[in-house]
Amino acid sequence: MAFFDLPSDEELSLEVRQMLEEVRRLIGVESIPRTWRVFGRSPRIIEARVKAAKNLLLQARFPWEARMVAAMLIAHAKGCRTCFAYSRSQLDKLGFDEATMDGICANPEALPLKDRDRLFVHYALKIARSSADLAPKDFREMAEHGFSKEEIQEIIGFAAYWALTIVINQSIVAALAEE
Repeated sequence: MAFFDLPSDEELSLEVRQMLEEVRRLIGVESIPRTWRVFGRSPRIIEARVKAAKNLLLQARFPWEARMVAAMLIAHAKGCRTCFAYSRSQLDKLGFDEATMDGICANPEALPLKDRDRLFVHYALKIARSSADLAPKDFREMAEHGFSKEEIQEIIGFAAYWALTIVINQSIVAALAEE
């Protein structure tokens, strides 16, 4: 038996239903993922995730394709199948084929992106994978590559969004699994 269960439609407040519909629209999916719906009894968690998605994922100055490549690589590195599948579905919509996406995962340094976008992906992945190892030199290096302090903070926020999302998704997938 699964530890968590998905709330029925009747259990969802109007506020939660509206937030979940906004999520569905924002992330561009047909139906609300169960990793979101499971929090239907905890509106504040849904609200926090919606705000994080709006502010750290969707409203960014870096191109969507670079953000989704970074998301795919972060999810791959952290072993989150849910986030990996989502990012790949978004890249598929942008015209990336399976072989190209597999190649990106196999060799993240050879990205089919513009130089600046490739650097964005590199630094987002570095921050998401090893934030405990960051040093002032890392931020100076980013600045030397032309990123402003605000852009560097945005890269940090993007990496933090995916770290949060991965922890939530991996936990929920485990808690929804049948024993």
